[in-house]
Amino acid sequence: MTSSQLKAMRDGTVEMTKQRLLLAGRSRDPKLGDQASLDRGFEVSRVETVTSAAQALAAYGKSLAALVTDSQSAELQAASRELVASLGRVPEAKEKLSDKQLEAIGTVVQEVGGLWIDVKRKEAVTTIVRESRQAIDRLCDLLARDFAPGTGWVALQLQVIEDPLIADATNVLYDGRSYDERKRASDAIDLVHGNRMRRTEVLQHVTDAATAMKKANGALAQAVEDSTWSAQDIQAFAERAQSLRAAVKIITTK
Repeated sequence: MTSSQLKAMRDGTVEMTKQRLLLAGRSRDPKLGDQASLDRGFEVSRVETVTSAAQALAAYGKSLAALVTDSQSAELQAASRELVASLGRVPEAKEKLSDKQLEAIGTVVQEVGGLWIDVKRKEAVTTIVRESRQAIDRLCDLLARDFAPGTGWVALQLQVIEDPLIADATNVLYDGRSYDERKRASDAIDLVHGNRMRRTEVLQHVTDAATAMKKANGALAQAVEDSTWSAQDIQAFAERAQSLRAAVKIITTK
C-alpha cells in the first residue's frame, strides 16, 4: 500500500490541502468538510477495500485458469486459498457469500488435488463460478461505482479540494505581492493539473475494465449452466481478470 498509486492520489490530496491552507488559510466553506483531515476521505480502510476487491477478482481468474491448465496441486491450492482469503477481506463480497459457499469454493479444489482428471476439474470450475457469481458481480460493481468519473468517491474526494485550490491559487497568482507568493500559487496550479490528469486516466480505465469483467462473468456463468464452456473460454476470462488487475495496478503499484 505504501507504494500504491491510489496512495499517490491520497498523498496528492493531502498536498493540495496543505497548499490551499498555505495560500488562503482555513475556509468557512462547508463543502470542504473536516479541515483537520488532510486526506479528504482517502482513509486507509477505504483504500484497502478497493485494493482487496481488485485482488479478489484477479484471484478468481487465476483460480479458474489453474483448473483448466496442467497445474500442480501446490499451485491449485495456492490459487484457491488466495481466492477465498481475498473474497473474505471485502465486506461487499462477504455479504454475498455464506460460510458454506466459501467452504465449497475452497474444498472443491482440494478434491481435485494435483491429478489431471477432466471431470473433477470441470466440476470445480462449475462450483466456483456458481458459488461466487454474486460476489464477483458485486466486486465489479464496487470498482465501477467507486471509480466512476464525476460521481465516484475517488473523483469527488479529489474535486472537493482541487476546485477551491485552483480558485485560491488563481487569486494569489494575480494579486500576489511578491515573486515567491506567485511562484507558490503557480506550483499549486501545476499540482492540481497533475492530479486531474492522473484521475482522468485511472478512473475511466478501471471503470471500463470492471464493467467489461462483469459482463464477461455473466457470459461465463451462462456457459457453465449450459455446459458449453471450454478451456479457451476460461483462459480468455482469466486474461480479462488480469487486465482489470493491471488497470488497478495503475492505482496499486508504481
